[in-house]
Amino acid sequence: MSSEPTDGSPNKFRSDVAWNFASLAVLGVSGIALNVLIGLHWDAATLGVFNQALAAYIFFSQAAVGGINLSALRAIAEQPLDRAHVSRVVWACLLPTTLLASLVTAAYWFARDPLGAMLDSPAVAEAIAWSAPGLFFFAINKVLMSVTNGLGRMRAFAIFTSTRYLGILIALLVAMRLEMPGARLAYVFSAAEAFLFLVLAVDVGRAIDWSRPCELSRAVRDHVAYGMKSVLSGVLLELNAKVDIWMIGVFLSDKLVGVYTFAAMIAEGVFQLLIVLQNNYNPVLARLLARRDFVTLKSVVNKGRKWTYAGLAAVAVIAVLLYPVALSILTNKPAFEESWMPFGLLMAGIVVASGYIPFGQTLLMANQPGWHTLLMILIVIVNVIGNWILIPLFGLNGAAAATAISMGASVVFLKLMVKRRVGVWI
Repeated sequence: MSSEPTDGSPNKFRSDVAWNFASLAVLGVSGIALNVLIGLHWDAATLGVFNQALAAYIFFSQAAVGGINLSALRAIAEQPLDRAHVSRVVWACLLPTTLLASLVTAAYWFARDPLGAMLDSPAVAEAIAWSAPGLFFFAINKVLMSVTNGLGRMRAFAIFTSTRYLGILIALLVAMRLEMPGARLAYVFSAAEAFLFLVLAVDVGRAIDWSRPCELSRAVRDHVAYGMKSVLSGVLLELNAKVDIWMIGVFLSDKLVGVYTFAAMIAEGVFQLLIVLQNNYNPVLARLLARRDFVTLKSVVNKGRKWTYAGLAAVAVIAVLLYPVALSILTNKPAFEESWMPFGLLMAGIVVASGYIPFGQTLLMANQPGWHTLLMILIVIVNVIGNWILIPLFGLNGAAAATAISMGASVVFLKLMVKRRVGVWI
């Protein structure tokens, strides 16, 4: 599915992608195991509490890092071999992130009781309390992971990503062993992120100088400004992934939401293959854009686009054909058969956009975070309007079609904005 960039070793790029695909498999297995084990060892109510706390955790995590991690990735990828530059970027990003993470973690902690009351669940409030330390370390780890990404150490990036998910699973097994009350299970995020922090601190610490870098105050201001312009794009990304599900809930029944969610869940798994490629291409794009080497940039994008379209098309055909088989294995309820057509439409949308999704953060890598946020705003608007029009007309198929249309629109918006702000057609 992938093509190697001409900026660097082709064999290394292919190896890096393979390692990160493997880490994606670890994510998938760990996620399924986590939900199954909680449901079996505790009960459905405990699983519900866990996932409600997780939803709050994910929402606050977007604010806790403030987009500064993306600034670290871009800046380090531009000059990965300059140790003094890397050190300055790491310090300039970690200092404001530590402060921001502390403030957001405190807000998350104090929000536990209001959120629990809103959901009529004291157990959710307790779960949030046990996950709060994890939120702080998650923000710091996000920056440290971006440092690893920016340095082009994608094998290490894959290992660290897998460490997070395996850490969560191991922490759950410990909770099972200790017969921990269900409301405390969200501690798994705190345990996993704290351990990952120790690993990342040692690893990144070897790549930087520990003395205070020069011009640190100016660098901090630059990275904070970048983060403020890009943080909304992360929130919009999460929002856009759920627009169809939420709007089905507005227009249709809870039962149909559940039917559609099954298709959306599997489609999201396929989509993550493209995010793996995006993580691998980002440092390459940042280096080429910093040098304004548009000839090589276009070559990288063209090769990547060609191979990704071919690979994703094959994956999509196989996924659509095997979808009924997956349904028969995972559920015996005939109602879910209605999700096959929506799944096919979602896969069609992913295929249409697949050649460009790996390069979807080109504006961020070109130091244009505000324009990337505008890109995300336009995509969400198209998605919302499409769902608003098509769901009443075509039900679940309308939701899937609207989401697919927004994916196609994202390609057009991306190409136009990159041409306008960067000066090159991709």
